[in-house]
Amino acid sequence: MKTTPNRLYVVKNLLKTHLLACKLAFFRGFLPSLSDSHHVFRQSPKQRGFTLIELLVVIVIIAIVWVSVLPMMQPDQQRQGRDWLNQAQSLLSLSCDLSAQTLQTHRLLWQNNQLIVQVYAQRNWQSLNDIDPLTLVGGWDIKLSMQPPSTKKDEPITWLCRPDGEQTAGKMQLIREGLGSVSLTWQGDGRYVQATGL
Repeated sequence: MKTTPNRLYVVKNLLKTHLLACKLAFFRGFLPSLSDSHHVFRQSPKQRGFTLIELLVVIVIIAIVWVSVLPMMQPDQQRQGRDWLNQAQSLLSLSCDLSAQTLQTHRLLWQNNQLIVQVYAQRNWQSLNDIDPLTLVGGWDIKLSMQPPSTKKDEPITWLCRPDGEQTAGKMQLIREGLGSVSLTWQGDGRYVQATGL
């Protein structure tokens, strides 16, 4: 049976169409279509995040609020430091008054971030139970010195008050980062000087 040219043409076109369909199916398995790629890069409203402009605006607002609140907080923090030094000065004066009254040497001891009043009795230093220790105020660092300085390496920092009125000179300096410092200085003559530094 002979195949007419029209039939050959139709069969040939069908083969070409089938081959083209196979190729398209093959490549679609590896490459997403245009509609698929558009779906991949398109974000739904639920998935939308913050834009860079929105984040910058939020950061600027937080910075403005912080700059406005910080000066209001600094006086309170400085007052805490000055109040602590006032209490330390009271303990120094109290130890000297007790020394003059009892005719016993007293001292103010710095130990475990506390100022402790002690008396020298029975050849030993004893803490006074009726006087509460003064604990360092939170958020501050402290630098201590005494004159003359101790010659012993591990000897704790202390300030003596003797019955004859002699007192160890010294200095206490409270330091807080970003705020400055407040200090208390005395020369052993009963006068105390407070100062504030940046």
